[in-house]
Amino acid sequence: MSLLSLKKPITSLVHPKSQNLDEGLNLESFTDDIVANYIYVKHYEDEKFKIDIDSYILLVESIIITADRITDSISRVIEGRIAFGNDSYAASLNLPLCTLHRISSQLACKAAGIEKAHETTMEILNILINYPWEAKAILTLAAFSMDYGDLWHLNHYFKTDPLAKTLATIKRVPELYKHLDTPKYRQVFLSPKCLIYACMQAIKYMKEIKDISKYDMKEITELSSAIRQIPLITYWVIHIIVASRTQISAYSTANQGQSRKYLNELTEKINSILFTLETHLKDIRERQEEIKLYKWLVDHIENHPSQLSGVVSKLIEGKNEATPFIDGSTHRKVRIESSLRRKNVVLVISRLNISEDDIKALREVYDELSREDKYRIVWIPVINPHDREEENRKRYNYVASKMPWYIVQYTTKIAGWRFLEENWQLREDPLVVVLDSMSKVEFTNAIHLIRVWGSEAVPFSHRKIDILLESDWPKSTILKFTRHSRVIDEEKSVIFYGGKDPNWIQRFEDKVINIKNDPLIRAKGITFDIIRVGKNAMGKDDPTVMSRFWTTQWGFFIIQSQIRGSSASETTEDILRLISYENENGWGILAVGTLPVLVGRGDLILAVLEDFNKWNQILNLKSFPDSFKDYFNEVALRRHQCDKVVLPAFSGWIPMVVNCPECPRFMETGINFKCCHGKTHM
Repeated sequence: MSLLSLKKPITSLVHPKSQNLDEGLNLESFTDDIVANYIYVKHYEDEKFKIDIDSYILLVESIIITADRITDSISRVIEGRIAFGNDSYAASLNLPLCTLHRISSQLACKAAGIEKAHETTMEILNILINYPWEAKAILTLAAFSMDYGDLWHLNHYFKTDPLAKTLATIKRVPELYKHLDTPKYRQVFLSPKCLIYACMQAIKYMKEIKDISKYDMKEITELSSAIRQIPLITYWVIHIIVASRTQISAYSTANQGQSRKYLNELTEKINSILFTLETHLKDIRERQEEIKLYKWLVDHIENHPSQLSGVVSKLIEGKNEATPFIDGSTHRKVRIESSLRRKNVVLVISRLNISEDDIKALREVYDELSREDKYRIVWIPVINPHDREEENRKRYNYVASKMPWYIVQYTTKIAGWRFLEENWQLREDPLVVVLDSMSKVEFTNAIHLIRVWGSEAVPFSHRKIDILLESDWPKSTILKFTRHSRVIDEEKSVIFYGGKDPNWIQRFEDKVINIKNDPLIRAKGITFDIIRVGKNAMGKDDPTVMSRFWTTQWGFFIIQSQIRGSSASETTEDILRLISYENENGWGILAVGTLPVLVGRGDLILAVLEDFNKWNQILNLKSFPDSFKDYFNEVALRRHQCDKVVLPAFSGWIPMVVNCPECPRFMETGINFKCCHGKTHM
């Protein structure tokens, strides 16, 4: 008969040919699914049957510990009276005595072996059908402790009380003496790691989990998994209590007791249960502390700003005074409280792969801030605990050596990780947050300010940003990535250009030369410059320059969108259009001085240049930029193509709604799934 085919709770679990205890079932036969099929039909919880679990735990613990003191004194031949505790609280318990007696009756005089223990466990669950799961376990242990305590209480007064002597003799208590020092007895009782004490601990853990679930079930996701384990754990606690009670009966009646193999399996089982519960509780307690810290940070940063040093310490380690910083300029340790007193702070939160360009830009900001003693920069490293420790430390030391400001000492855990992710939106990219001396946030997206304007962004105020945004964006984000050192004539037409395809670049440059040499252009005295973007100081194409170029464009777009709205001006649309061309063969920006006229995809720009003879007569009526733009719009209308933009994993605020730069509609927002296995989780 297959175990999986069993339906009825009390049907025998032992094959008819396997009657020998040593050759019968073992605990491996009792999978979670099989046990669950039995126990859930024995549970109809009723609010009227709730009990004070904590008081029962105190009562049962008092009985068992006192009884074990008596047995321990007998084992070590210690004369004298045992000191009993004050258990006056027991009188206030409204014990369900009839229920406890019924359980006690089920526990008494059972045959040894796993099958009988299972059947008895199911009978007890039937008696306790309306009680909560953890109540079933503690009531069973209470019934056991009544019998166990009674036996050793009679023994304690054996020599002084004739009635106790008579009752002890009837219950064969003296027979237990012979077994007190045997390994089996110590495996079940007395030892701190014995089965009964382990069951008591499991009940305490279950009670703690249930108590937490009353308040934090939604926020502490680990609770659901722990709660699901409680019915199965209750079954095994009762099963072990049944098997332990059978062992006592065997000592008293000289019957065959539990096999060593079975007791060892039960010990492994309860140890596994305790490990599972302890793991759950460890995760739950850590989550509770995380929630508590998160709420504290929200309250003290967003609602009621308070002393900066305390907030920074809590953010890093969850303590009022965290580990001292390392002063990057002196390499000495400095206390957080004294180093940040009455200062504003620039928090640089980044992974160990922070770029050399970002460090260089931050160095410029550091030098500018050093002119006045109002700000401190603090680097908080985000270190992946799953990476090799040696590599992490090596990279940490290298990055730290480049920083003259305050540095948080090496750690793979940031206490306020949830706040960083949820409130400041820390992602893969560095996050730079500016706080005043009372921890009020001045700016959360300062990394983009620094990438675009460097030290000019100081002091990171919104007024300063408004002034910076008044400049034409090519002047702020493009000129620095060209080799053009002269001041651009504000009246002269300029085409900034770049792209991934050298053939497109060559065709563009050839067409420009042809147009510049065109008789009509010469006759009208029309001149315009072309400026290549992406060459290094040696005049060669440099992918790293272009990488910084695109990062800067994104930075300007995000700042512009955050301050003025993503659809507030042509500027944001022009930049977004340019960003969408990052992987195109080519692109161009027509400007007058640094004032942009149009931004176009490479094929459109090239088509306008190739079709010069089709629109050159417009030059008799309009300027070169206007003529170019008019024909460009005609070509773009014929070759209409909306754009796709993939937003990098920037930290901080990012726009959630963006207009398509090629049409008036909002761009669709998709969902991108990406495995982050092995990435840092604090």
